[in-house]
Amino acid sequence: MFSYRLILKQALQITLKYKYLWLFGLFAALTAAGGSWEYNLLSQGFGKNLIDSSYLQLEKILAALELIVNFGNGLIVLIKSDFWNILNALTLILLTGLFLFCFIWLSISSQGALINALKKILKGKQKSQLISYRENLTVGHKNFWPVLMMNILIKFLIIFSFFIVSIPLLLLSLKDFSGLIFIYIILFVLFVPLATGFSLMMKYAISYQIFEGYGFFKSIEKAYNLFKKNWLVSLEMAVILFLISFAAALIFALALSILLLPILITGLAINVLWLTWLTTYLGIALTIFFGAVLSTFQISAWTGLFFNLEEKGGALAKLERLFKR
Repeated sequence: MFSYRLILKQALQITLKYKYLWLFGLFAALTAAGGSWEYNLLSQGFGKNLIDSSYLQLEKILAALELIVNFGNGLIVLIKSDFWNILNALTLILLTGLFLFCFIWLSISSQGALINALKKILKGKQKSQLISYRENLTVGHKNFWPVLMMNILIKFLIIFSFFIVSIPLLLLSLKDFSGLIFIYIILFVLFVPLATGFSLMMKYAISYQIFEGYGFFKSIEKAYNLFKKNWLVSLEMAVILFLISFAAALIFALALSILLLPILITGLAINVLWLTWLTTYLGIALTIFFGAVLSTFQISAWTGLFFNLEEKGGALAKLERLFKR
């Protein structure tokens, strides 16, 4: 019988047993693979002040556009400079681009590697607790471009959705018209669930890409069919994981404050610089460690859900079961 509790219990057991997965989870978290796309959208939906949060999203979009414009203006100035300035600037740009590409490659490949390792565990082919980093990273590398395009597509659609939703707010800042608030609410109700659904669907597409090797378009087609049949189950899982992640982050923040804040205050009070820096770096290290473990758990849960839905041909959501009773 399908059960969220069993899937989450299995994900927790895998996370605790196969600790080597945490390294993949650390880099996979950088792509928001654990689910932060839809968690941001869900937090928007459950937020107390939707207009303020949407203004914040609009501010981020405008800041990104301003950054692109400034970069273009900088290139124009660079072209007009002398040869050595151009050479130095191009060298810096190439090195930065190379570093960024390596960073992206490691993040996307780790996402594929983690799902591939989970596939072996869920199918019972992984007998040992030892994980072959090279073997799984090879699979992640082979699927790099499709998985990268899926991540880009998710990000683009979420940004596009928030931009469309924020247009009435942008017009409202120019002209006071109460009807714009009504338009904003309608667009929010339409586009935010749509973006959330697409983000959840992309999780299945990435799993199809790694599990079956269908390719970019075929994986999206299969994911669409699976999500269409199990959209309520997917949404319920997203809400459950959102609440678990929120509670875990809150507990972690409180524990970290109790553990490190007195030491940090003491270091500042007695002016011991090394103690202050040590506490700060320890806090950062623990936060990164927590993020890696949480990301591994989240991806394990989503992969377990995908495995259950694909193997059993679907499942009944909790709300459906309650209404049937």
